[in-house]
Amino acid sequence: MAHTLTSEQLARGWIQAWIDWDMAWLNTYLAPDFLHISPFGRLAGREHYLNTVAPLAAKSVQKLTIVSVIAGPDESAIWFENHTPAGVIPSCDWLTIKNGTISQIHSFYDSAHVRDTLTSEEQSQLNTTSPPKSS
Repeated sequence: MAHTLTSEQLARGWIQAWIDWDMAWLNTYLAPDFLHISPFGRLAGREHYLNTVAPLAAKSVQKLTIVSVIAGPDESAIWFENHTPAGVIPSCDWLTIKNGTISQIHSFYDSAHVRDTLTSEEQSQLNTTSPPKSS
């Protein structure tokens, strides 16, 4: 990692990476054991999270707009608007920072517009604690 970012920079970078579709940033600043908790459930592991969410985000996210950030040394909250095909979702992500990376995010939003955009099967993918085991 080139340099350590503050929790505010990581929060802004988190949303900006999705705006720019910057998978390199996400792979650098999400911890390998990253945990994401949302109204849909839990996704554990950076690689599993990105492999699951990226194709669904490509379908359901048209635009993200950062509204505000509140930050402390090891945590931050970012308020943003998620523009979907079904409407705008006011959203808040609470980030936990460890060792210069985002270790955990709790996402808070009304999931109705996402549910209107994704199929039931796609929605169920957002609640897999870990990647499927290979046989």
